[in-house]
Amino acid sequence: QDNGSIAIGAFPDNFTFGGDKLQTVNYNPIEAKELLAQAGWVDNDGDGYVDKNGQKLILRWLTYPGRQELPLLAEIAQANLKTIGIDLKINNTINQQEFLASGNWDIYASAFVTAPTGDPEYFFTTHCLQNSAKNRGKYYNDKLEILAQKLHNEFDSQKRADLAVQMQQILLDDYGFIFASHLKMSFVSKSKVINFVAHPSDYYEITADLDFK
Repeated sequence: QDNGSIAIGAFPDNFTFGGDKLQTVNYNPIEAKELLAQAGWVDNDGDGYVDKNGQKLILRWLTYPGRQELPLLAEIAQANLKTIGIDLKINNTINQQEFLASGNWDIYASAFVTAPTGDPEYFFTTHCLQNSAKNRGKYYNDKLEILAQKLHNEFDSQKRADLAVQMQQILLDDYGFIFASHLKMSFVSKSKVINFVAHPSDYYEITADLDFK
């Protein structure tokens, strides 16, 4: 509790292109169960999990223990999905790259600093475009690719923010990415460190004023 905020998009609300500018669906397990039933997924054998044509609905969740909140997120997702009849299998491993390469996963949960310099472009170029190195799910959207080019060539900060909002909305409308939370970070230092000021963009924490007593 109080260790973060609920995420709508890729960026927290304190950015001009942050989550409060976006629209997404609300958590509704009752409607989720109805949608599953409409698709033919119901609990026919009474084991608490939905099945279809004799096959139980199982999702494979891949994550890693390097960030302590990620295994907790997996357990919360597992419990919530169980209430609507989906069996979530968690693979929390330091060898996540091996499983990513093999394709032996359905959902990959990771932590990422989306705007390290205070600008939105970095997240999209690393995660969301056809040639992005971290586009794990091979997501692709023509409109997003066009807007990414506009963002790259735009120098007006407000126009860049507007483009970033449009691009996030595309991701949400496509359900291509799920954003869980924006975490509060804690910093620990020795008492002799002076003039350290926490900043949302970690590049700006090392300043000319940072010093030792």
